[in-house]
Amino acid sequence: MGMALDQISAEQAITPFSNMVSQKSVENPFFGFHLQRSKDKGDTGSLTLGGVDNSKFVGNITFSKLVNKKGFWEIKLDDASVNGKALDFNGRNAIIDTGTTLVIIPLQDAEKIHKQIPGATKINGQFVVPCNTNVNVAFTFAGVSYNINPRDLAFQPTGTNNTCASGISAGNIDGNTTWLVGDVFLKNVYSVFNIKDLLVGFAPSKIE
Repeated sequence: MGMALDQISAEQAITPFSNMVSQKSVENPFFGFHLQRSKDKGDTGSLTLGGVDNSKFVGNITFSKLVNKKGFWEIKLDDASVNGKALDFNGRNAIIDTGTTLVIIPLQDAEKIHKQIPGATKINGQFVVPCNTNVNVAFTFAGVSYNINPRDLAFQPTGTNNTCASGISAGNIDGNTTWLVGDVFLKNVYSVFNIKDLLVGFAPSKIE
């Protein structure tokens, strides 16, 4: 569909949505995503071009400015917490990507989070959590914390001791300070991307 910024599109071509904005085919220079779990009632998600779908979220949308002009939807991450305990992640940025399934973060950050999750461990180098975990992991952006539903954190059964692969995985995205935040988090929020003002916004997703 071409929902990235122009800078990282193939040959830095103008993306389809940028074209729609320049041709005034949409009312506003932003689009909204609602991702839904297959087990939830209703559809499997929605994309609103040139606006937002107020029926898909509760409360207000809080925006963060992009931290650079590399072309990614990259914003400042204030912190993360587990069961209300702040983990003091300073100087972290998060690339928001609806095309990525997991949350992929530096190894030391992944270890710090899983250390606070009861029953979390590693199997063959992969972080796993109890499939029935009820832990409350939250990410904070622009001063607002957003919870990850435990069923998203317990991503996929491993078939061993009632453990599930964690939705938060270790990987090197761009050094030790960059997180790649995908659908494990984004299923819990309504996300808005503004290509003119270079903003990313979140509001708690409405579960039907």
